[in-house]
Amino acid sequence: MHPSWQLLERHQTHFSALNVLWLDAPEGNGLIKTSDQAVCLDRSVFNTPGLNTLAADDDWPEQTEGIVLFYPKAKERLAWWLHRIVRFVKQHPHCQVWVVGENKGGIKSLPKRVLDWAETEKWDSARHCVLHQLHITPGAALPEAPNWTEFDYQGQLLQAAPGVFSQNRLDKGTDLLLSVLPVMKGHCLDFGCGSGVISQALLGRSEQVTVTALDIDWLAVCSTEQNLARVATDDRYRVVWSDGLAQLDRTRFNAIITNPPFHTGIRTHYEASEALFRASADWLVSGGTLWWVANEFLDYQSCLPATVGMVEEMAHGRGFKVYRAKRK
Repeated sequence: MHPSWQLLERHQTHFSALNVLWLDAPEGNGLIKTSDQAVCLDRSVFNTPGLNTLAADDDWPEQTEGIVLFYPKAKERLAWWLHRIVRFVKQHPHCQVWVVGENKGGIKSLPKRVLDWAETEKWDSARHCVLHQLHITPGAALPEAPNWTEFDYQGQLLQAAPGVFSQNRLDKGTDLLLSVLPVMKGHCLDFGCGSGVISQALLGRSEQVTVTALDIDWLAVCSTEQNLARVATDDRYRVVWSDGLAQLDRTRFNAIITNPPFHTGIRTHYEASEALFRASADWLVSGGTLWWVANEFLDYQSCLPATVGMVEEMAHGRGFKVYRAKRK
């Protein structure tokens, strides 16, 4: 069980008496009642059986009496959530607000971040986590919504929603991968697409390629959709909000390209990427290629099935390596 849930369970009596809206919980929990609602940006949590989930852009229920936000890793994502929370509470002043998170995740900085428009009341701390209640200052101005960030890559604009991976500049690993990636043909899968820079590059380099881009993060999917719409017609790409490969229609690709995601919140998490590598032969046509970039210390080769041939190192630099493998 996530330590934030362990802390919250100490206050089960209080939360069980309220209609609670749970925001970005890291996993399901019995504390979430059937009468509660949840907004999940992570597709793996969205799929939790029995969880009443709202789409991330849905209106929040009028009957909400309490909101619990799980402190996000990225400060831009925190600002995005807080703007939405304050906007709702200003219209529903009876609604109480709590923020819970791990000390190493940055929640100790919360009082300073909300100083201009709210006070924090520390409710509890345990399991290296803190639970704060927010008291929004009457008449305080609504905190500004964080802007989408943007940068240029080889003459193409890349925009990203708050907290999306590598939102301000091209990360070193993807830069190395794109420097050696050849012009592709056929149908390609961009696994863990982030803001969509790999998909955008594939579509821009050849008219003979189509792309499926997927990510577990809802705001990454929104970013990719916006970026690809500027560079290609909608018959050349699709964007899928997916927990690994779980929501992807069964098909085969000429190439799979990925900078494998291995972080969930503040934790290192390899399972989704390792599952992709183990299943890669089932998603590639005969002769199809799997391209990936990873930190030097990460060994994804050992996850490849026997039906995928020899792994070749295609580039090495700045702490990263690019590899290619081909399905037999």
